[in-house]
Amino acid sequence: MRWAGWKASILLAVLPAACAGQSNAPPTASGTPLPTLDAEQVQTGRVIYQANCAACHGANAQGAPNWATPGPDGLFPPPPHDDSGHTWHHSDRVLYESIAHGMNDPLRPGSPLRMPAFGGKLSDSDIRAVIEYFKSLWTVEHRQWQWQQTVGDFAPTPTPPK
Repeated sequence: MRWAGWKASILLAVLPAACAGQSNAPPTASGTPLPTLDAEQVQTGRVIYQANCAACHGANAQGAPNWATPGPDGLFPPPPHDDSGHTWHHSDRVLYESIAHGMNDPLRPGSPLRMPAFGGKLSDSDIRAVIEYFKSLWTVEHRQWQWQQTVGDFAPTPTPPK
């Protein structure tokens, strides 16, 4: 079976469990329904965001002033996580990894971390709650687009050789 066939088979096997308790929202272009936001997770994520992220990204996730203009060092200030930014362009995996492992300037390989890693401070569920909070700040259309990125970014865990 080709890679695409394996990917589809795994996705079809995993999605029913992953979507349990989700809404009957119309399907996205990927054919999978947009998950309903968990209000408790959104509130938890907001509290975690305020304590760990707001100092750089703004109290309302609006980003630093002039976030779209590079500073004298050539680096961009912290971006917004609301609809005005680009956070919704990224899959859950990319958002999770950026929060957990930090992030350097993707246009300048080898540059210093411009966002610190929070994986040593925040738990897995804390990071996922912050991502859920971000999603609450986006329009339905942006959430649908981001969900397509997430579904398309699915990769099975490789099985180690025996």
